[in-house]
Parts: sequence; structure tokens; C-alpha cells
Amino acid sequence: MTRSAGEGSMPNNGANGPDMVVPTPGTAPVPAPLSTHSRFFQRLQRRYAGQLALLPEGAPGHASMAAAFGALRAQGTETGAALRILRQLVMHRLIVLDCEQQQGLDVITRGVTELAEFALNMACIQAFAELDARHGIPTAPDGQRAQMWVIGMGKLGARELNVSSDIDLIYVYDEDGETAGTPDGRGRVSNHEYFSRAVRLIYGLIGETTEHGFVFRVDLALRPNGNSGPSAVSLGALEE
Repeated sequence: MTRSAGEGSMPNNGANGPDMVVPTPGTAPVPAPLSTHSRFFQRLQRRYAGQLALLPEGAPGHASMAAAFGALRAQGTETGAALRILRQLVMHRLIVLDCEQQQGLDVITRGVTELAEFALNMACIQAFAELDARHGIPTAPDGQRAQMWVIGMGKLGARELNVSSDIDLIYVYDEDGETAGTPDGRGRVSNHEYFSRAVRLIYGLIGETTEHGFVFRVDLALRPNGNSGPSAVSLGALEE
């Protein structure tokens, strides 16, 4: 990464690594921050220079991620792209915390885990809004909304994701039945179909690779019956 030259510094031609601060006479050279040795970090610096400040200072958590995500959405960025850009901002921050501030491993794993939790929550909200508009809400026998839970397994379940982790998920819903349909009586589907479609939409928002990369790689192989089983299962089927 090339930095602007100023008092006490000199530009680097790229041949000898990151910049070195020019010492005063009698002192040793001061190396550039460790993070600047990373080409990935340099790419993030260049690509997202205009958005890095959207993530509030400090270790990233649910609140600061919500602030950055909200700012991206307010700029007109659609949900999937906003989540992917948010990941890049979080990765940039974690590199700084790890390499420059020597924060503990727990800070890094908590940041990545909370990114997964936040992204899944936002993806669920988006998916359910789209499906409600097409099919109405999924209903339980008492007329209330049927619920779906996203269960994190492995490192996500233990809340110890690292920066290269994928996420192992199981999708479970509480009641079979069918959706309420649209106000004109159309669009009714079974709850199973509704939640299966939700899983596909969530994957598209989280797992597909775009110009901004992905949010997380998603693995559903730990669900009942593995890859041969349905993407979403009811509590009743899970008990069987």
C-alpha cells in the first residue's frame, strides 16, 4: 500500500514491502503497521476506501454492524450487497485489531460470530418479507404465524468462528400447514414450501459469490439425512 509522503515518512516504490518511517538521527527505523504487509488488507483499503468509516470504531459487534448496514442501505445498496460489503468492512477492522492492536483471539472470533448472527438475521427478515408478499404468512393451526429457527452448528454454535470459517446450519420450523395467501386469495403454498423457499433466498443473500464476494460459505450437510434431506424440516419430522 502506498502512503502519501509527509514529515517523517517516505514513499515506497513497492520493491521492499510497506513503507518505513524515516528515523531521526540515532534512532532505529520504525516499521510500517503489520497489517500493511497483507495484500488482502491493501485491496480492502483501495476497494472500500469510501465505506470503511461507516463501521464505528472499536471491535465490531451487533450494534456497530447494524449502524454500518443501515448506512449502506440508506445509500441505496440492496440487502445482499450491503451484507457482503459489511463483511469486508468487518474483515478490515479485525485485521487492524489483530495485527496492529494485538487484541485477543476472543475479540476476533466474537466479531466473526456476531457478523454471522447479524447477517443471518437480516437475510431472514428480507426473505420473509419477500415471501409474505407472494404467499401471505405461514400459519399454525391456531392462526398465528408459524416460526422458523436457524440453528448454528459447529463453530457457529460454539460462537468461535474464525475469519475463514464456513457456517453449518439447520433450518427448523414449528408447524406444518399452509400460508394465508395474498389479499386476493392467491399464492397459497404449504408451510414446508414457504420455508424451503426461504432457505434458498437466505442462501442467495449469504452464500452466493458476487462482485463483493460472499458473506459466508454455507454448509447444510449436518441437517437430518444430510444432503439428501429437505433443506427445512418441521419439529415433528425432526422428532421422528
